[in-house]
Amino acid sequence: MTDVSPASTPHDRPVAQLSSTSEATNLASFASLTRQLSTALNELEQQARPLHLAPLAGREWFDLLDRKLLPQLTDEAYLIVAVVGGTNIGKSVVFNHIAGFRASASSPLASGTKHPVCLLPTGFDTQHDLQQLFPVFELRPWSDSEEALGNHAEHYLFWRTNDEVPANLIILDTPDVDSDAPVNWQRADAVRQAADVLVAVLTQQKYNDAAVKQFFRKAASEDKAAIVVFNQVELPDDESYWPLWLQTFCDETGLQPEFVYLAPNDRKSAEAIRLKFEERKWPIASNGESTKTPTGVPAGAAEQHTAPPIQLRNVLSQLRFAEIKLRTLRGSLKQLVSETAGAPAYLREIRLRGQQFRDAADVFATRGLVRQVDWPAAPNSLIVNEMWNWWHAHREAWTSNIHGFYAQLGRWMGGGVRLVQDRIWGAPTAPLDQYRRVEWEAIVRVLQQVYDQLRVVTTLGNELLTHRLEQLLAGTTCESVLERLHREHNQFDFEQLVRSLVETEMTALKSDRQDLFNILRNADRAAAVARPALTLLLALGGGIGADQMLMHAASQSVTHLAIDATAAAGTTVAGEAVVERATGVIGQAKAWLLDLHEKFKERREAWLLEKLREYLLGDLLSELQQGAEIPYSAAYSQVKTLVRQLDDRLLSSHHE
Repeated sequence: MTDVSPASTPHDRPVAQLSSTSEATNLASFASLTRQLSTALNELEQQARPLHLAPLAGREWFDLLDRKLLPQLTDEAYLIVAVVGGTNIGKSVVFNHIAGFRASASSPLASGTKHPVCLLPTGFDTQHDLQQLFPVFELRPWSDSEEALGNHAEHYLFWRTNDEVPANLIILDTPDVDSDAPVNWQRADAVRQAADVLVAVLTQQKYNDAAVKQFFRKAASEDKAAIVVFNQVELPDDESYWPLWLQTFCDETGLQPEFVYLAPNDRKSAEAIRLKFEERKWPIASNGESTKTPTGVPAGAAEQHTAPPIQLRNVLSQLRFAEIKLRTLRGSLKQLVSETAGAPAYLREIRLRGQQFRDAADVFATRGLVRQVDWPAAPNSLIVNEMWNWWHAHREAWTSNIHGFYAQLGRWMGGGVRLVQDRIWGAPTAPLDQYRRVEWEAIVRVLQQVYDQLRVVTTLGNELLTHRLEQLLAGTTCESVLERLHREHNQFDFEQLVRSLVETEMTALKSDRQDLFNILRNADRAAAVARPALTLLLALGGGIGADQMLMHAASQSVTHLAIDATAAAGTTVAGEAVVERATGVIGQAKAWLLDLHEKFKERREAWLLEKLREYLLGDLLSELQQGAEIPYSAAYSQVKTLVRQLDDRLLSSHHE
């Protein structure tokens, strides 16, 4: 390969050494933003799974991000460069100059390339899937420069690697776009679709050809990046005419080339890979439009100074690489941030679905799963017995012995009374069995109420909720839920629940309400000393309310203390004060016992609601709440921010 560019020209220096690095900076900025966006989108998709949206994979904008933008915005980014044009205009000559050596056959005869040929940098084929880059073609190793000239019905693409090919270029020579063979048009179209940038080779004879213009109209409609090379130009004679030819070409096709180069009509230099390509400004006028003189020649065309000759390979791989690469990806980036077909549309979809979930959750929050529960009170004896078991375990030794003796005596005496009662009226139902029956009746009423509620909810117009509930209710019946509930209800250990509840509440009473606890303990001591019959009364009082018994115990003990205080003071006033104190203690004890009963009811109601959610709604309520929060999540906010930054960056780069 012969280097025809002067060593001192800026065109030969790497892009990093050029005075302006804005294009490379832009490319790096887009690379960083798209990587961050990809990570944020994947995280958001995982969080948005409860919304049951279509997956990101398969959406056109996301596939562009995943398969095109991310791979091509890395440090190993590359350009697929396709040399395209009509018959016998020197496409292979331009192809060879980009390659830097005679890679494709060139001939003055109109034999033409029948199949595209592809040059790859060494090692590219081992790191990339070529079939994915060129899905239309059957890939064939390329060993002979004449192979692409053969007539084959199959769509072949011949490829090979070469050390001369720049590491960031894939170079294609294509079939003639103006061929009479329709198969050539198909192959040219497939190459155009796969290419990042088109090197449009034009001549005075071919710039206005109908078939050529038809091909480039498609390229313009696809917003393809293009570089125009006017080949076989007679300079300086054609200096005033090529702008007219190019203006006609652009007007007819809608294509706006990124750069324009002129190649002289020099067959020997072409064969020797030593053509001198000269860059020209386009459009010529500063406002981006071609201004015509009265003679039809664009103003300033003849006055353009000839720039030093350049190598097209350097333009594509170094000098203009970042600029061209960004231009080729701009369409994909625009689609990525498109309000109607990009990531913003996905965010809008999440927001709307999240609002549906919030509306559905609000239905349950407003109406409730259970409107009102008339829950039965716990059996007094169950709570009282467990309370006294706890109290007995925490008594002092001497009071424990006294109360234990009278408790045993009470059980012996009470047993005889109960034996007589059983013979006369029959054995009574155990309090726990009675409670289990009454509670089950309440459960049946609640379940019927829940089904009525769900039927009402399905008529409220929330399509999402209606659909989900219909799915849930279709798989379960009231009878099946009742059966499962009844089985678990029969197996439920009420005694363990009461034991746990009493343990928690009595321990809290001892630590948090020491004043009340100490009064009750003093009352218990007084009862052990002065009221032994009280223990017998409590043992026989299974049918008396627990609060009544405890108040009775407190009253007995505090009254005893009041008598002692009155005798000591010798006044009625002191006795009244003690009685008033006793009344306050009794009120506290009563409130504490009522609170204990309420907590038992709360535990049982919570148990039922948990079972109803499990058997009827599954994870629906939690999914609704979780889905409603997704549009307010950090992942959603991050994706929104990154999309806005990408959009702003696109806008600013377009004006730079």
